[in-house]
Amino acid sequence: MHVHRKLIIRLFLAWILLSVLIGSVVFFMEMRKIDAYVVALALEKSRDFERDHSKFLNNPDQLHLERLREETRKHIKDEHFIVVKLYDRVRELIVEASHPTAFLIEKEISKHRRDMVMTDDAHFQRFYGKGGQIFVMVQIPLKTTGQETAGYFEGVYKADPRTMAEIKNRILLSLLQVVVIIFFTALAIYPIFLFLNRGLIRLTGDLFHANIGMLKVLGGAIAKRDSDTNTHNYRVTIYAIRLAEAVGLQREYIACLIKGSFLHDVGKIAIGDRILLKPGKLTDEETAIMKTHVRHGVDIIDHYEWLKDASDVVRYHHEKFDGSGYEAGLKGHDIPINARIFAVADVFDALTSRRPYKEPFALEAAMRILTEGRGSFFDPMLIDSFLWTVLPMGAKETPKLPSR
Repeated sequence: MHVHRKLIIRLFLAWILLSVLIGSVVFFMEMRKIDAYVVALALEKSRDFERDHSKFLNNPDQLHLERLREETRKHIKDEHFIVVKLYDRVRELIVEASHPTAFLIEKEISKHRRDMVMTDDAHFQRFYGKGGQIFVMVQIPLKTTGQETAGYFEGVYKADPRTMAEIKNRILLSLLQVVVIIFFTALAIYPIFLFLNRGLIRLTGDLFHANIGMLKVLGGAIAKRDSDTNTHNYRVTIYAIRLAEAVGLQREYIACLIKGSFLHDVGKIAIGDRILLKPGKLTDEETAIMKTHVRHGVDIIDHYEWLKDASDVVRYHHEKFDGSGYEAGLKGHDIPINARIFAVADVFDALTSRRPYKEPFALEAAMRILTEGRGSFFDPMLIDSFLWTVLPMGAKETPKLPSR
């Protein structure tokens, strides 16, 4: 069920994203087509002047001038153009007319007129008014039958309501088609993704169990070298997890802490039994050799990607809060939180467990030693949480806790 939900959410997000992206492309392409369509309408209307009146543009008599004025007013009245201007061949204004609403876009008209230069080629610029209304400013040369330039036509064409409605419907239909097609495509590929995802989950699960098995076997093998069983790893891991939960550590950090707890002493595989299992106190030389297990442990886990996030515990679990630990000599909160947590759990289990060189301490004696190390060996906050929250949870009887 969890897999289905995640897959559906991802397909839904992909559907939305693709709809937006492809819809934007379709919208842009449709606007290009609409531009061409509106410009074609504007040019068609403006060509009426070229066909009927271009021969009267230069030195027109009063009758022809009145006919030109009437024709421009007709175009304004029909609301195809809201501004019409006619120029002679030397670009002198002859007649002009404008719709009463033209003043609303006067700034836009002036701006686009400055950007356009009258030449013997047709020019146009599209711009938008209030509510997305489309306007097209056109400038075209008016030719005589002999293809000589007789004058120039300049107008601002306004797409009529019917054209605007067709444009909006066309855009909406195109976008709807995109959304529907992508939706049904997502439905079609859902079972394919589900099938592939199940195979991936199986493979991931097998790999995960293999990694966990390797973690348990490797950690257990090391633990059994210096104790009768490998239960030390399990005990210290449980203590560490409880302490991590008590202080509100995030789940991803706890996952790394578990790996580190199982493999904290993996470097001891490189330490000989003469030193590792020696029942008495180690000499200075032997102690120096024993300390190298940290470096050996880091070398081992660094060769396996899945174990690298256990490095904080393996590398720093012998650091002390006052900076007197090894081997980096870190101090206070410079020591990673996982290493500080594990140090408390590891020392407590070492105190209360039988080792080749000692018998187990009583619970209250172990608690006293932890308390004495508060602020020097251990993080004070973690010691408080361990003694007052974690330890009572696992004790068969309530221990006598030291005062805070």
